[in-house]
Amino acid sequence: MSLEDEQDPTAYDRTYVLDNRLTLQWYPERVAAMAQAGSMLELGLGHGYSTEYFAKTFQRYRVIEGSREMIDRFKEHFAIEGMDIVQGHFEDFETDERFDAIGMGFVLEHVDDPAAIIRRYARFLSPGGSIYIAVPNAESLHRRLGNAAGLLPDIGALSPADLEFGHKRYFTLESLTAMVENEALEIRKVEGLLLKPITTQQMIDLNLSEAILQAMLKVGVDYPELCNSLLIQASRSAQQ
Repeated sequence: MSLEDEQDPTAYDRTYVLDNRLTLQWYPERVAAMAQAGSMLELGLGHGYSTEYFAKTFQRYRVIEGSREMIDRFKEHFAIEGMDIVQGHFEDFETDERFDAIGMGFVLEHVDDPAAIIRRYARFLSPGGSIYIAVPNAESLHRRLGNAAGLLPDIGALSPADLEFGHKRYFTLESLTAMVENEALEIRKVEGLLLKPITTQQMIDLNLSEAILQAMLKVGVDYPELCNSLLIQASRSAQQ
């Protein structure tokens, strides 16, 4: 299935705009800083932030997208050359091509079997290539504070907004690394995406300066366990 099969395509446009602007523009920058600028395969168009960035960064860039509606919306807002969009479900995609980078940015929280997705796409890595996985973190600082204050009794619980977005789960740093390693991949790097101490609405109400918002991104890189989202680079071992 596509992650859009159970997701309202306009939901992210209505809420959490600040989170999206920060995280989804920072994520491709961090991936590009780790990756070799050869070929990339990305799962999902999402909002188009990473798509636009990666199309300019990689020499060869393909995107798999299951939703015709998402493809049409993307083409309405972006005119990007040098990329190839393939319509199809993640679970069914096949190719003889091998890629230096495979992007799974905010995909695994949507799918039925995230481990199976990792297993399938690891086959498409070129020698020395890496998978880049970004997911929401159940144990982010603002969720930890909410839990300690009694406002979020279950730190891993999905909110009504999560369900509207098509989320099926949160991850922790421990659960994500265990899942990746169980698929015979070696973790090369772990980073945090957005050190978020308070809720999105509180951030908006405080009218934080752009300098502070950017600092929350930069400082968060070294504190993944506290960040709003986790970013992992993983590769096949040299023996495979």
